[in-house]
Amino acid sequence: MENKVLIIQNAQTQLEYQIQTSPLSKDEKNSMLESIKEVDAKLVVSLCDLAQPPLTKANLSYIFCFLAGIRVKWIARVFNVEPATVYTSRFRLRRHFKYAGMSPF
Repeated sequence: MENKVLIIQNAQTQLEYQIQTSPLSKDEKNSMLESIKEVDAKLVVSLCDLAQPPLTKANLSYIFCFLAGIRVKWIARVFNVEPATVYTSRFRLRRHFKYAGMSPF
């Protein structure tokens, strides 16, 4: 359990760094960072336990963004991808939770 918490905290830290170095405006960055910090790590750990197959680090980054309620356009700019890629990632993440009978985002 502690190992998962460390992995999730590491993913959150990497995401925060990626946001800080992104081409977003200062206000957008601050808004995203505040939202990311409000996401409960215990919730993400419980989601990791439910996911089948296991989640990757990239999946964790997307999960933090989706749970924080960040706009798809901003997520796409942070990860340097098209918005359609973010929608595809959300769809694929939902498949991880299909067998648990839930869709957290």
